[in-house]
Amino acid sequence: MNFKEYDIIFRNLKIVDGTGNPTFYGDIAISDDTIVKVGKVLDKAKEEYDCEGLTAAPGFIDIHNHSDISILTQPFAKNYVFQGVTTLVVGNCGESGAPIAENNTSLFLAENLDRNKCNFETFDEYLEVLENSSKSVNIATLIGHGNIRSAVIGMENKKPSKGDLEEMKKLVKEAMESGAFGLSTGLIYDPGVFADREEIIELAKVVAEYDGIYNTHMRNESDLLIESLFESIDIGRRSGARVQVSHLKASGKRNFGLAKTALDLMEYYRRFGVEVTCDVYPSTFGNTGLQNCLPPWTREKGKDEFLKILKDSDKRLRIVNELSRPSVEWENILLDAGFDETIVSNSVNLSEYEGKSITEISKLLGINPYETIFHILLNDPDTFIIVGGMSENDVQYILSHDLSMVCSDGLIVEFGKDIPHPRNYMAFTKVLSKYVRDENILSLERAISKMTNLPAWKLGLGDRGIIKPGFKADLAIFDLWKVDTKAKYGEPHHYSEGMEYVVVNGKIVLRDGNVTGEMPGILLRKDCK
Repeated sequence: MNFKEYDIIFRNLKIVDGTGNPTFYGDIAISDDTIVKVGKVLDKAKEEYDCEGLTAAPGFIDIHNHSDISILTQPFAKNYVFQGVTTLVVGNCGESGAPIAENNTSLFLAENLDRNKCNFETFDEYLEVLENSSKSVNIATLIGHGNIRSAVIGMENKKPSKGDLEEMKKLVKEAMESGAFGLSTGLIYDPGVFADREEIIELAKVVAEYDGIYNTHMRNESDLLIESLFESIDIGRRSGARVQVSHLKASGKRNFGLAKTALDLMEYYRRFGVEVTCDVYPSTFGNTGLQNCLPPWTREKGKDEFLKILKDSDKRLRIVNELSRPSVEWENILLDAGFDETIVSNSVNLSEYEGKSITEISKLLGINPYETIFHILLNDPDTFIIVGGMSENDVQYILSHDLSMVCSDGLIVEFGKDIPHPRNYMAFTKVLSKYVRDENILSLERAISKMTNLPAWKLGLGDRGIIKPGFKADLAIFDLWKVDTKAKYGEPHHYSEGMEYVVVNGKIVLRDGNVTGEMPGILLRKDCK
């Protein structure tokens, strides 16, 4: 008998292949960057690992991530590798690494670029930097509507002229032909909040020409959740783009239960050819900039005018009045979360407040919560917060639904720095430990499919997301009974436990629970030919 020699064989595995099919047992053989045999492997390999008691799944794909720049500064991506994540999809919520232009240098990502490491302006130049950088995980990109709009007409509340719109469409076309997988919007953020539906439809039509996705942080996830969902579906219907609703939720106690209505509507409109799906993070707290919690009119003329408004006593009274009640025009995040569940996560100028709620800071300062918010924003308008206001029952319902995929809505973080959202460290492992193992909300097979095959299908990645011969060797191999997530609100900096091996493109980046130093990650480009 002639024996073949493979590069790696993982033996005696419980295999969850990503398709949703029942678990089976066997070995996985890898040559170069590809899975070549699954089942009983009699042949030999240069490296062999006995994985008795361990489960193998395709490497997890985080379909909603914000590591556009941090992948360049934190290339080992440890907080994701320890979760079994092998691919990050960046450029979400309307903000991507590029294009960067004179008009949009006040975008959050643009403001924080280290030009020594990030010397690019166009989207194609950004992708070249990503492609040529060493990294432990794969990166797929979306182009952000906020970057496009602001590059052409700035950050202010302006309607694009016909010429402006053509220029914006040209930027989308260039990004898609460079390898972007679609367009994202952040319709509560500047400058996306100022765009109307017709503008988005025109840009989404360009994406549809390349069979790309329209990924949207909707205009409202609270009192106008259903109206915002109708807008997203209409954009998909009229443009032909494939719709992905970002981090579906229903914020504010008065809206608890609307997640079911939203998913029912998504199922209904799928009958008529609108391909609409969603993602969800396993948390009842979100993460955003504090300035985004104020009414849009305060931000429509840029940061300098925003700060002037905060110093105007009459306008402060108007802001307080609007913040204290529901709105039919914008999403009142602070009202939904309440001051107890609005917690400072990152502030360069006011680091002493990190980890404290608005209520706690208000007591320290001896002023009311609204004045506390003004104080924080005047001293650091780029303060980030963690905000509650969501229902655990809704999270479980969305997570269990056939149309949902798992995401983190996080980014690669520097261990020990600031007090970020704990989902950066545990979104995927929390699903495995809490919702699969401990509470049996999901079967292991369904959960793995939501982390692997479903996002690969949505993106059009035909060679990832399944354990099958011929597919790329991205694997997460773990001990389900040891998977644990110690990261929590206020104490987020704990790597997930239980991952024994993580493989990216046939190279082991995590072995026996330790990072190996390998950097086999690649830039994934959509084939638009």
